[in-house]
Amino acid sequence: MKLVILNILFLLLSGLLTAQTENNSSTGFKPENKDIEQKKLEPGLNYNVNFDVANHEAFFAAGEDSLFHYLYKNIQIPQAAVDANLAGNAMIGFQVNFDGKIQGAYSIGKVGFGIDDQLVSAISALVFSPATQGNTPYRSEVVLEIPLKAVYLSNMKK
Repeated sequence: MKLVILNILFLLLSGLLTAQTENNSSTGFKPENKDIEQKKLEPGLNYNVNFDVANHEAFFAAGEDSLFHYLYKNIQIPQAAVDANLAGNAMIGFQVNFDGKIQGAYSIGKVGFGIDDQLVSAISALVFSPATQGNTPYRSEVVLEIPLKAVYLSNMKK
């Protein structure tokens, strides 16, 4: 009886091994020769051309660090904000036109003490790189979140 069971296990195991080594996929699909020929790429051609499109959102060309440094340098922190230990985020929304100029800057998240108005006027004077799609610039909306800590900014001015 043991010999019969061992023979059956041997036959099952050998059947499984041969099934794994055959050139069939699990779905039973066998590619035709024309399918294999279509997958061959011609040598010397650049196949990345279709994906080489300049798409990006509007951004400040000098970088985000330079943008914040400019904003912090061009706002005056009132002493009342320092005394109140003001800490928060100002949110300024604006449109970047085709030529990169700022239009319609407005304050979304207000921190008070007149700081929001100063940020709106400072941002309005900047020029951004416009958003592009396929090397074509377009008008886009940007929302900029600016972290503020009055004590730190007032000490930075001194």
